[in-house]
Amino acid sequence: MKKLDLILKSLDDLKLLDILVYDMRGRSPFFDYVVLTTATNKRQLQASAKRVKDALTESSLAMPKTEGDDEAAWLLIDAEEIIVNVFLGDERAFYHFEKLWPDVPHWAYDGA
Repeated sequence: MKKLDLILKSLDDLKLLDILVYDMRGRSPFFDYVVLTTATNKRQLQASAKRVKDALTESSLAMPKTEGDDEAAWLLIDAEEIIVNVFLGDERAFYHFEKLWPDVPHWAYDGA
């Protein structure tokens, strides 16, 4: 859980919006958690990947991989058992991942 906590704190430190965590344990053989969040602009979107990478590598937990370039409106951070999706607002509304897993346990991260 330390890795998930570091990721969530990193996202919260950047003031990302609407952070949701889906508990996929027992539902996916590839990952344990999926995190969805919204950035307010592209600079914040790109900073989220750097912040997560820095936090995890400093703690010797993982070197996450990212998908999405500088012009992307959606960035995926693959931290092995945790997948983080950072969207710009319109992109998150368009894909609306929340509708994919209505029966999956999830919670909103409130920074506590």
